[in-house]
Amino acid sequence: MRTFNPVKKYWDDRMKNQPSVVKEQIKQLLEKGYMTDELVFIQRKRPKLKPGDVFVVQPKENIFFYGLIIGICSRPDCKCQVTACIFRNLTNKMTMNDFRADFRNLLLPPLNLFKEPWTSGYFYNIGHADLDSMQIPSYAFYHIFSGSVVTAKGEHVKMMPELIGLSAICGIGSVALQITQELIIDPSILTDNKIKQADFCLKFPNLYFESLT
Repeated sequence: MRTFNPVKKYWDDRMKNQPSVVKEQIKQLLEKGYMTDELVFIQRKRPKLKPGDVFVVQPKENIFFYGLIIGICSRPDCKCQVTACIFRNLTNKMTMNDFRADFRNLLLPPLNLFKEPWTSGYFYNIGHADLDSMQIPSYAFYHIFSGSVVTAKGEHVKMMPELIGLSAICGIGSVALQITQELIIDPSILTDNKIKQADFCLKFPNLYFESLT
């Protein structure tokens, strides 16, 4: 029986190195029952989502992170699963002017999403980008229950990809939680323009290989 949980180990290790004030803020956040008030509502719409759609999410008034839909597929548990990346680069305008699809600079690991973040008004599409013109790194997802690495459709992959996320499909509450955790751990994200990869993408692969031994 597999007893080593690399996701739990990743989070425990990350929290162990945080100041007590950060630990307390994270604890209070996790005790909340409703997360979307951590994000600023934009506008409720029901767009027809497509790969290449560029969207924004607003963690603070008039501060936006860019996101990009990199895939859409169906699974038994979700008729329309959206795979997206949210980048660290910021803008204060709901335009494409500052958009940069830099996959070395992700705020969060790749996400599998329901449509809810868009239909609830917290993700808002602002334009479209040509995915064929981008060098999108290989990506896949860790399936916690099976302990395996899978594609967005749930198919097993043999090689660790360049980017790794979790296979669970997220609603807006989960996204709000993840963004808020990152801002608590590193508030400078909202003010600097340093290129930095999502922490999970950097550290999880080694823990995954450790879980296999």
